[in-house]
Amino acid sequence: MKKIAVFASTSLFLYLISGCSSGAPSNTPSVEPSNTPEAVVQEPLTDAEVKMMYSAPDEYKGALVELSGVVFNTVEYDEDGVYFQMWGDPENSDLNTIVTYPDPNFALESDQYVKLTGTVMGEFTGTNAFGGEISAAVVTADTLEISTYQDVVSPTLATASADVPTVEQLGYSITVQKAELAENETRLYISATNNGSANFTIYSFNMTIVQDGHQYEEESNYDADYPELQSDIRPSVTTEGVVTFPALENAPFQLIIEARSDDWDEDIQDYVFNLDFQ
Repeated sequence: MKKIAVFASTSLFLYLISGCSSGAPSNTPSVEPSNTPEAVVQEPLTDAEVKMMYSAPDEYKGALVELSGVVFNTVEYDEDGVYFQMWGDPENSDLNTIVTYPDPNFALESDQYVKLTGTVMGEFTGTNAFGGEISAAVVTADTLEISTYQDVVSPTLATASADVPTVEQLGYSITVQKAELAENETRLYISATNNGSANFTIYSFNMTIVQDGHQYEEESNYDADYPELQSDIRPSVTTEGVVTFPALENAPFQLIIEARSDDWDEDIQDYVFNLDFQ
């Protein structure tokens, strides 16, 4: 992941907090005190408004936002809270955001994915380690939670199951637990158990998906850090992991898995699974 070093020290964050006002932007409804029992509740910016906010954060001071992203650079703490930067668009290392959260006990590390609700404080402009000018939206978070790559970048759109989830040959079984379709990938949750008499080998790059006359091979996603399916499986061992493919159509498909054992007298055919998204 591309990283931009910004001088984001604690003193900078404190300066930003003290220097940013909380007035609502001209195109966002402000929250006025109410004399009625039911006070007006401020609604967070829509996805379209959030995109515009990143183009002109000063125009959205005081707006409520719901954001997610990945933390980058050093996370800093003082007695008042935690301070960090995140990419609001992790896939493209874009939408630079400086976040303050008033909880010094909140454990956070670089490269973690987060979700937050907070208030836009304005825009910070500075220089990176190479002397280039950068800008970032500044947000004070009211809520902050650790999330995952899957929830932030690649949420599930549909789930598929196999008509026969487990196929066994000579004691060597493979199970397709489920498949998940996302906008940018297809995730296959697979387990393999060796109850045979020899070592069992299954390689993810020897897996193939066939859908509507098209063939798809594994497409690794190193950013996601999914659990990895082990390749060489000794007797009495079970392994499970996630194998990723390109995004499919929301339609039936077939998964074909090549495998073998170390006993050359054992004839192991391809493992074939038919799946359909719900």
